[in-house]
Amino acid sequence: MTFPFIEYQRDMIGFFGPIILFVIACVRFIPRPRYLWTYLLVFSTSMGINHLLKDWIREPRPDGGISMVGEDYSGYFQYGMPSSHAQSVFNTLTYSYLALRSVGWLIFDLFIASLTLYQRWYYRRHTIKQLAVGAFVGSCVAILAYVIVQVWVFHDISYLPPFLNSYTD
Repeated sequence: MTFPFIEYQRDMIGFFGPIILFVIACVRFIPRPRYLWTYLLVFSTSMGINHLLKDWIREPRPDGGISMVGEDYSGYFQYGMPSSHAQSVFNTLTYSYLALRSVGWLIFDLFIASLTLYQRWYYRRHTIKQLAVGAFVGSCVAILAYVIVQVWVFHDISYLPPFLNSYTD
């Protein structure tokens, strides 16, 4: 038995997952302005890295992609590696969890991220490999940025590896 209305809503949430998580993360960071500003910088940097990687790798999207809202994938957007949807949701998910340490929000973010990955695969906009690489790159950028923020913004050197800690005196 299928439920077209529910499936459509699921797919819309997946398609707009990056925007949904971005807005919710900004609201969550309002009480912590340093994290808000660094998150905005981290997110922008991650998307810039995505543009560079797509232009460098130039792996096309799968054939037979289904349009969700009449989107046009021409120019640089014709490339699917890495998935910018996957990269942005995992960038937000990872940075939010590291900054806030909330398991409840992590579960919510994982739910939205999984809908996003499913939608991008089901509509044949990305291969599993493109989604996995996007998720990996987004998470790595978030982890690296979080460590940098802890050290240079909050001056907490405990996030540095031990061999670098000894050089901070």
